[in-house]
Amino acid sequence: MSVLTSTGTILSVVADEPATIDAAGFGALTFVEVGEVTDIPEYGPNVQVVEHNPLKTGVTQKFKGFINYGSTALQLAQDVADAGQVILSDGVTGSTKNDEHSFSIEYQDGSIDYFTGKVFSYTTNPGSANSMVGSTASVEINSIVVRVLPTP
Repeated sequence: MSVLTSTGTILSVVADEPATIDAAGFGALTFVEVGEVTDIPEYGPNVQVVEHNPLKTGVTQKFKGFINYGSTALQLAQDVADAGQVILSDGVTGSTKNDEHSFSIEYQDGSIDYFTGKVFSYTTNPGSANSMVGSTASVEINSIVVRVLPTP
């Protein structure tokens, strides 16, 4: 069993889409690291449950419906000069507000998750005593998550 801590995880972004939604397509992009990331919440697909209730059997049957690839609310210590955070901020109301963005999450073992999505918010949280001024960037995911495992 191979388990990891979150320490060393790197989030990167680019305001561009890959030519193909696979390791090669994402690998051809030039990602910019997002600085001061403090939390990357869970992300991934959820499938809608479609129920069918035939009168004859009285038993509810369940089927898979539409897939929603999910969203994530990235937590950051705000750094308005950080190139990655600037890309996130511009993705909300700036020059790339309507563009699909590509994301890379690299783990300490060298595995990488790639996906595309749109940035729907980049907020400021002044916080309270003894805290950092923070930001939350909300990303709505629009593609499958492509996991690339490290080569042995």
